[in-house]
Formats: sequence, structure tokens, C-alpha cells
Amino acid sequence: MAVAVKQLEDTHKALISAVQAGDWEQVAELDMLTRDLVAEAVSQPKRDDQALADALDSLLETYREVIALCQAVQGKLAEEMQGLQRSQQGAKVYQLFE
Repeated sequence: MAVAVKQLEDTHKALISAVQAGDWEQVAELDMLTRDLVAEAVSQPKRDDQALADALDSLLETYREVIALCQAVQGKLAEEMQGLQRSQQGAKVYQLFE
């Protein structure tokens, strides 16, 4: 297996661990590293196309899951923000009657 593909798989495992741990800074760093490794792996003249395709397919599935998780977190945060805004509005109304 080509070194770039192996590095890509190792980075993929680290990305999964970072997502599971909720370490979004690490996820961002690994995302940038993953992009570089994909470019490197694709540009290698003597690459194992099947191994690369398998690694990319696996990575694609992980990114789909990460995006879904981010969207769920975003939705939860939006609900919390709306709740805070309603609380602030309620507090303002309460202050009017004091």
C-alpha cells in the first residue's frame, strides 16, 4: 500500500476519534491534513487505485456522518438561542410591570 494512502487511513482514524471526542479544533486540523493527503495520494504516479478508492469511499462516509452531526448540533444550538431570546423578551415584559 502506498505511503500516502496509509497516511490517509491513519488520519481518517484520528478524524473519527476527534469527532467522537467532540474535539472540533482537532477535527479542523485533521480536515486540512486530510485534504493535503488526498491531493498527495491522487498525484502519485505509482498509486494503488483500488486502495485509494477504498480509502476515499470510507472517508466520504465519515464526512457524511460528520456533516450530519454538525447539522444536528447547529439545530440544537439554534433552539437554545431561540429559548434564550424568548427568555429575554419575557424578562423585558416582566420589567414593564414592576
